[in-house]
Formats: sequence, structure tokens, C-alpha cells
Amino acid sequence: MPARVFLVGFIMLAGCSAPDKTTHFIAGAAVAHYVQHQGGTPLQACAASLAVGVAKEVADGRFGGVVDRRDIWATGAGCVLTYRF
Repeated sequence: MPARVFLVGFIMLAGCSAPDKTTHFIAGAAVAHYVQHQGGTPLQACAASLAVGVAKEVADGRFGGVVDRRDIWATGAGCVLTYRF
């Protein structure tokens, strides 16, 4: 099941400036996995992924990077790999 979700997420993100969004997706999945491994709930893991996406875009805005709101959602979407429905 997780492999299918990853494949679907990867295909969906591949169409939208792939390398950057895919990197955000993988980072979100890594954060969510870490939070759950440390005892967090799936909802906390998704919230952490989204928070990391927001923090990264805030840092981009402060330090001269390109701010893209879609990057926040791509990072947050990474939690679907670890969220159990």
C-alpha cells in the first residue's frame, strides 16, 4: 500500500516542475516518518511536515530565495506515505 501511495504522489508531482516539488515531497515524508518513529501520531506527523514546508518558505523569503506556496503543499503532501487511513 505505501508503495502505491508513493508512486501516485511521485507521478502527480512529476508534472509540476518536478525536481523541486519531488524534493519537497520526499522531505515531508522524511519528517513525517521521523515524527511517527519518535511516538507522534499520524496527524502530528502531517502537521510537522506542513510546518517544515512553511518554515522553509519563510526562510526563503527572509534570505532572498524564491517563495512558492506550492512548495508548502508539496512538503505537506509527503505525510501521505506515513499516514494510515
